Amino acid sequence: MNIIKYITIPAVAVALTLGSCGKKLEIEPVDDISAEKALSTPADVNNALTGAYTIIAKGALYGTNLVMVPDLFASPGYLNWTGSFSTYRDISNQNIIATNEDVTRTWTNAYQAINAANTVLEALPIITDEDMKAQIEGKAYFIRGIMFFELVRLYGLPYEAGGANSSPGVPLPLKAVTKFEDLIKGITRSTVTESYAQAEKDLLASIAKLADYPSDLAASQGMLARLYLQQGKYDKARDLANDIIESGDYELSPTLEAPFRTPNSSEGVFEIQQNEQSNAGSSNDGLATFYSSYLNNTGGKVGRGDLSILNSYYNTFDPTDKRRTQMIYDGTGAKSGWFTKKWYNYFDNIPVVRLTDLYLMRAECNFRLSTAIGADPLDDINVLRERAGLEDLEDLTLDAILLERSKELAFEGYRLHDLKRTKKNIGSLPYNSPKMVFPIPYREISVNPALVQNPGYSQ
Repeated sequence: MNIIKYITIPAVAVALTLGSCGKKLEIEPVDDISAEKALSTPADVNNALTGAYTIIAKGALYGTNLVMVPDLFASPGYLNWTGSFSTYRDISNQNIIATNEDVTRTWTNAYQAINAANTVLEALPIITDEDMKAQIEGKAYFIRGIMFFELVRLYGLPYEAGGANSSPGVPLPLKAVTKFEDLIKGITRSTVTESYAQAEKDLLASIAKLADYPSDLAASQGMLARLYLQQGKYDKARDLANDIIESGDYELSPTLEAPFRTPNSSEGVFEIQQNEQSNAGSSNDGLATFYSSYLNNTGGKVGRGDLSILNSYYNTFDPTDKRRTQMIYDGTGAKSGWFTKKWYNYFDNIPVVRLTDLYLMRAECNFRLSTAIGADPLDDINVLRERAGLEDLEDLTLDAILLERSKELAFEGYRLHDLKRTKKNIGSLPYNSPKMVFPIPYREISVNPALVQNPGYSQ
């Protein structure tokens, strides 16, 4: 993976980092770009955008942490961490301190990606081709919007539909930092409301610019639908999910495993591209590194087997459910136990938004609103059950929909966020417990006293 040189800025850890991976985006070698050198050509701007995609594909973000950590943080009754990394063990035990390095690197890398997106947005006047400018602008807003969204979900208290949501969210830098003289002094945390509003604004701006680029458009629509679902704005989430489903550009894969083995599969709305040269890691980072435990065809051990599935959760699946019989296996590698087959090979793409999620989202929102936009919610749920080899349900409840969602999207990073938005306990803790919110990293607080720490964490 090509990572360009960057400077680390202490406040909010924003950095100019250029290099990327993204759905249907081919990565070319990129020369080093000095942090002091302004972008001067359209190629420079495109390389900077490519850099932003590289950052979000790293292990600190979608390459590992934004997928694995929300499930690890909500691991009671679900997953068992047996690895040696204390940062992940503390997250699994819901006993985090402000110096936790994985909490820190997720924050830092997200702001690096935001800064790269800001750099692109400020350089847009360089581009004279209007079509090229629109696509690059739309993608930059997409990256900034999804990073603000991911950050506020982890570092801020849950969004309460109809509530004030005035608790601290995350800083919202909208100007690029390219050198120390540009450092934003004393940047503060915006509220949860403001953080969600900026993420929404960015994703709407992205959608407006990407109308002529269907695959990029669907990625923005899918992430905005997820944001609306988290906020309890069910009509908006439903309509966006339905737009993607009805576009005809995607279809459910015939097998459960295909979306995770086939790059840019028929149901992959937004994927992180990986291959042998460009990936999140195969020893100390990467989803397959932690989730896999088997012997390959030459007898070599694949994966560390650090994250196994608890028997209590495994047994919640019907014995004939293909999500159990085909997508969970008995480990034969570094460790024994039950393991998911979703994150099986080091270099497979990482689906971030799948059509499956959108069917579940449309079903839930239609059910909550007593509507049938696109399809009856029972039909949407039964489509997924049929693929899993299960009998159709004859009637539907909200609990049944959420149960299907938990099984269909297991180990894909949804658990923590779904428990919070549905106000369910996370182990022994309530959904809005301060202990279920990441601390602001100590290194950020130490250089910028204007950043208020979350309750329960020492400065």
